[in-house]
Amino acid sequence: MPIRLVSLILAIFCVGTAELVPSGMLHELSDDLAVSISTAGLLVAVYALTMAFGGPVVTLVTTRIERRTLMTGLLVVSVIGNIVSASASSYGVLVVGRIITAMIHGTFVALCVVAAGSMVPKEKAGSAVAATQLGINLATVLGVPLGTFVGQHFGWRTTFSTIAVLGVAAAALVFVTVPKAKGATDNSGVSRELKVFKKWDVLGTVLATALCSGGMFTLITYMVPLLTDVSGFADSWVPGLLIAYGVGSIVGNMIGGRLADRALMASIIGLSALLTLTCALYWLVSPVMALSGLFVFLFSVATFALIPGLQTRVLSTAAEAPTLSLTANMSAFGVGAAVGSWYGGEVIDLGLGVRAVPLAAALLVALGTLVVVQLAYSERRRGTTAQLADEAAAEPVGSV
Repeated sequence: MPIRLVSLILAIFCVGTAELVPSGMLHELSDDLAVSISTAGLLVAVYALTMAFGGPVVTLVTTRIERRTLMTGLLVVSVIGNIVSASASSYGVLVVGRIITAMIHGTFVALCVVAAGSMVPKEKAGSAVAATQLGINLATVLGVPLGTFVGQHFGWRTTFSTIAVLGVAAAALVFVTVPKAKGATDNSGVSRELKVFKKWDVLGTVLATALCSGGMFTLITYMVPLLTDVSGFADSWVPGLLIAYGVGSIVGNMIGGRLADRALMASIIGLSALLTLTCALYWLVSPVMALSGLFVFLFSVATFALIPGLQTRVLSTAAEAPTLSLTANMSAFGVGAAVGSWYGGEVIDLGLGVRAVPLAAALLVALGTLVVVQLAYSERRRGTTAQLADEAAAEPVGSV
């Protein structure tokens, strides 16, 4: 793997770990800052919402900055945010640190995807996108557990300080290894950036991402209660099951990248349908302990196999504004996370119980699948129309 791609993976690992690690330190944060567990948990929601709504704004105001310079600068801002978090003397200051870090997340990850895509031939774009996604996978499998361990034994401030140090190393590596390039949008203006969203191919893919990620997070948010309250696992089993989930994310990511290279739209349709089926079957087998454990892994594989295809689809349909469209797609994941967690809670509060959550997740992903099918149908219809027009133009004038 090229060193410049490794530098992007390390950078995304730092950003992804900073996003996710508070969820593993809620007790430490609540005790030290004298807030409730639920209030500490809002740090995750604040990050997601800031990323969702702040990312496109940051992208728009930085369109004319050379890509490598912008990536390095955004990492520096992330480091500053983690330093603020590490030195926070109150909950309010910690929220400010989280907001600073979250503001650059969507734009930075989008830039990494664009940079990775530019390093490989067009037919390998799916694998390049999957390689950058590996940084998030590693943050889930390694970053969060290690950050939690450090927080438990050395204090949560040490965790944020460590992420800041790694961020400095990542920024230096990106600056040294990533080649210079035009700005995120080849010096296009804001109006041209926004025109890309007049295309249904782009908007439809972003909508499909929001729906599918909403289904993903409906189940992800309530996975632990599902495992303990429905499947009957003891609390001591949960860390091992979450490791299996993390391993599944890496396997799925590798599979999804290769499938996207071979047949992009077919893979998105097939994988979104597979994710729908997996969620529905999980609902069916969740009371059976062994099968429930297996479906944690299968759900993770199906989830992370779908993500590279959705990102690659946006990249291929919005060539004139790839960074803004990918940032919007990252925002769709954030919106999906917020909607999914709310939706799953509503399902439980309606009296349907935790067991109904996988079926509710399947319904959202099914809606996303229908959007993708419609996109594929429209694309095929346009291709057929263009082919007929070419054939008609090729016919000799006056032929009988």
